[in-house]
Amino acid sequence: MDLGIAGKWALVCGASKGLGLGCAQALVREGVNVLIVARGAEVLEAAATKLIAGDARTTGATVQFVAADITTAEGRAAVFAQRKDFDIVVTNAGGPPPGDFRDWDRDAWIKALDANMLTPIELI
Repeated sequence: MDLGIAGKWALVCGASKGLGLGCAQALVREGVNVLIVARGAEVLEAAATKLIAGDARTTGATVQFVAADITTAEGRAAVFAQRKDFDIVVTNAGGPPPGDFRDWDRDAWIKALDANMLTPIELI
């Protein structure tokens, strides 16, 4: 099925593994150019290499990466220094700590809200 998104640009957060990498792979398969971001430089570079050698080779999609913490102003600045405009933004961050939410202290709540609500708002 042609989704009509080939040639668009996507920012995919938390894209070095798991759901984020899966989203990046699906987008690249559709011919979408991606800028992937995650904190771990080594794992992120390996993910970019895998995308470039795989589906990007077939579709002609461009794959770029920035190792940064997207939840910080500095991390967002590093991403937007690489590319300013995106057609698609996939916000993906680790969830709050496992366990009973009634056991979380204020810092755990603030960290979860910052990563999963405030950061996506900043990216928009």
